[in-house]
Amino acid sequence: MDIRSFFALIFLIIITSCSKDSSPAEPKISQEQLDAITGLYNLSEYMVSPAQDLNNDQVFSQNLMEELDCLSASIILREDLSYSKFAMQLNISPITNDLYAISCNFNESTSGTWDLVNGQIVLSEESENSYSLDGSVLTLTQGNVLPEFQSQVFIKQ
Repeated sequence: MDIRSFFALIFLIIITSCSKDSSPAEPKISQEQLDAITGLYNLSEYMVSPAQDLNNDQVFSQNLMEELDCLSASIILREDLSYSKFAMQLNISPITNDLYAISCNFNESTSGTWDLVNGQIVLSEESENSYSLDGSVLTLTQGNVLPEFQSQVFIKQ
């Protein structure tokens, strides 16, 4: 056997011994999970501490949704793992003691991708935060006091 025949035989063995993996990779998120997660979520609670009376009704509330009519936010989680978030940004300034001046500032829109990591929803533009999902309730918990927030709760529509 000459050297060319030998290399041709080796080449043929290598080519025919390699098989293509015909099974597609398992999706990271199942279709059942996608169906349960994707959709429109609207802000229902914006919890702060200490409680505030921003609408001057003599009732202090930890939920700023009860105090500011202009406060709103929505998150759309799509099946292609993209998202859009629309949220009213707040101006928060200390007044005295535990009282704060809080007002709506401007609507901010963000978009990117989302992922399911250890049962938590992570948005690419908020990678330091993760949202817990319990049925149709999406919750971002930070546990901070003003001027930061304790939690934001979104309900699937």
